[in-house]
Amino acid sequence: MSKPEKKKRAAGERGSSIVSTPFALTDAQCIAILTLLVFVFFHKVLLGQAYFWEDFLYQNYPFRSFAATSLAMGQMPLWNPYTFNGMPFLADIQTTVLYIPCLLLTLFVSNGSLSFYWLELVIILHFVLAGVGMFYLAKSFSLKNIPALFAGAAYMLSGYMIVHAIHQQNVTLVAWYPLIFLFFRKALSEQRWLYVFVCGLVLGHSILAGYPQLSLYLYFFLGLYFVFELLTTYKGKDIVSRPALIMSAKAAGIVIISVALAMIQLLPTFELSDLSQRAQITFEKASEGSLAWSQLATLFFPKMFGTAGAGGYEYFGPGQYFYYWETCVYLGILPLLLAVLSVSLYKKSKHAAFFLGIALFSLLFALGDNFFIFKLFYEFVPGFSKFRIPARMGIMLTFASSLLSAFSLHHVLYGEKTTQERKALRNILLAATGLGILLYGATLSGSFADSITNARFEQVRDLIAKGVHPSLFILLVSAAALFGLIVKGSFARRAGVLLVALFFIDMFMFGGDQNNGANNPSEYFKRKCDLVEFFKKDGENELFRVNTRNAQGILPGWDRNQGMIDRIFMLEGYTPLALQRAYAPLATVDQAYDLLNVKYKTVFDERSGQQNVVEHTSRLPRAFFVYDIHVTKSEEELLAYLKSPEFNHRTAAVLEKEPGKPLSTPTTQPTWEAHITSYTNNKIFIEAKTSHDGLLVLSEIYYPGWKAYVDGVEAEIYRTDYNLRSVFVGAGEHKVEVKFEPATFRNGMWISIATLLVCIVGILISGKRNLNRQDTETPRKT
Repeated sequence: MSKPEKKKRAAGERGSSIVSTPFALTDAQCIAILTLLVFVFFHKVLLGQAYFWEDFLYQNYPFRSFAATSLAMGQMPLWNPYTFNGMPFLADIQTTVLYIPCLLLTLFVSNGSLSFYWLELVIILHFVLAGVGMFYLAKSFSLKNIPALFAGAAYMLSGYMIVHAIHQQNVTLVAWYPLIFLFFRKALSEQRWLYVFVCGLVLGHSILAGYPQLSLYLYFFLGLYFVFELLTTYKGKDIVSRPALIMSAKAAGIVIISVALAMIQLLPTFELSDLSQRAQITFEKASEGSLAWSQLATLFFPKMFGTAGAGGYEYFGPGQYFYYWETCVYLGILPLLLAVLSVSLYKKSKHAAFFLGIALFSLLFALGDNFFIFKLFYEFVPGFSKFRIPARMGIMLTFASSLLSAFSLHHVLYGEKTTQERKALRNILLAATGLGILLYGATLSGSFADSITNARFEQVRDLIAKGVHPSLFILLVSAAALFGLIVKGSFARRAGVLLVALFFIDMFMFGGDQNNGANNPSEYFKRKCDLVEFFKKDGENELFRVNTRNAQGILPGWDRNQGMIDRIFMLEGYTPLALQRAYAPLATVDQAYDLLNVKYKTVFDERSGQQNVVEHTSRLPRAFFVYDIHVTKSEEELLAYLKSPEFNHRTAAVLEKEPGKPLSTPTTQPTWEAHITSYTNNKIFIEAKTSHDGLLVLSEIYYPGWKAYVDGVEAEIYRTDYNLRSVFVGAGEHKVEVKFEPATFRNGMWISIATLLVCIVGILISGKRNLNRQDTETPRKT
């Protein structure tokens, strides 16, 4: 052996960095890799060869289209008159009107429409944000770049993120989790208050992304971390020391700033939530989407109960088809194994112990009504009773496991380990792998047959085998790679990067085609182009609504949110926060159509077996006068009267309070005219003429925040006929303006603006103090 070789070998035996140090990457290279992985994963969507599907198509794109086109026309989309007979728009937090990336889509409106591609791009870029944020969060725990890179990849391309790519609000919110947590850590640990204001701004802005359930989970998680840091940093009497109190003040300041900043959204949303169909949720409803015990096996074999994706539905597991993505807790095999290996670090790293606790709690909470934790939170913790699908807590499992995998990988690649520690790691890895193999055998033998719904095990055996075979292969390869690193950590300098590549292959096999839909949104919403053009052309002459759904189903080729795309007034819509009083419980459907100004309704032709649109000739106009009123004292009396033969909906109005000015019975047949001269999202202008004092009824949904002005003088709006609006108008000619001016939006706006100004001032002052401190600490040259 030559002398250089002997020196090299000796150096290796002494632990020289030349041999044992794994391959290193710069921050820029890591960010480039994360970006490349995302773009490769979604390349078909980015190249226009596939399209996001399901809720993206039915809800997210119509929301964004209506908001962006309204803003482009100079109209704030506070009210949406085109679905559910009209309802608040901005107040529905899922519309994300004020979320900055969505606001920027207004710049891409062309010829009165927004291309769906820009929204797809916004969603995909949030995957990059999630990965980069997790990369820097992992580095803040003194981890090297390759483990941090793995954490970023594990988070942004986790099973949770992949299956929820079609849920814009979900992905865009959780993409901010790592950065928010990073700023929160810095705010608690550093003396400067700069990060308090920065974290408050980012956290508050994330609320505007529109998924309050996940915002609640995030606040809960941050609260746990604050208590953890406080109790592990300060012991005994030090818990009330000045530094401890400052840490507490910082945490409280972040919460106050973030909530105050989001008040422009939160106040309108709180008002809507009490009036929506989701105002009250029973425990049974809240428990929908609970993770079944049998589904814990999907941590190893995500497709053991079939799939539900853009290519079709072959799901036969617990619950309905959408449980496939709502209960997805698949982390990827490597993140799972590495997270399990982090058990060996709980004594060495307090943060590893904390995230192990978070991972375990999240998994048990996700079990919903299959375990007691969710019940306790539903009953005793404010906010948790407002939401369903407890398995969405899987995002916290994903978050914690991504960091745990980085802790383990850093320890395997860089940590000094005794022979005993290596043996312990090997045993943990072998035990986890063995458990996976046992679950594989149990799956194919039919041990989970009781959890299969809508099919017998024998019917779906081949689909199960097709789903679990690839996962077993990935499990064995991943375990072998980790085993090699544990036994001989220096055997490959680029081992960390290779693990990232192996993880990517795993996730691409799992969900590479999950979101590659075939429906081009532009073509989807033009399936009934001729009918759309007919309605729009006819709408130039008068205002009217269209009914597109009945007991036999929806009009073929029509979407429930078509109204927001083409600005057609519709009775139907698609949003979980529809108003409780969207429809009046009248004696007949035709009476409801009359009051709701329905000109065209959908009827089922039994001969042809098809749905057709016909004119509803008995409709009332959008604005009309009545001169007879009936006042009910309770909702029971109201519901009974509306269905009684006494109620003539064409000549009388039912109010729920005494009018300020009583109407006297006209001695002669009254005459009237009511012409809507201007109609926009938030304003209606009417020229009215009546021979007697009367009630001007608008076929518009009643909602707090609407104000009426008769000849410039504010007049009270009455809730009429269960869900419409009316205003008293005296005899003569008048100009009536009805405007949506909700106090909740106005008050929230001023609170948010004031908070934003406070944060800007705080950042400037804190930044200046930091610069002055650096100047003071810098030694002068002599």
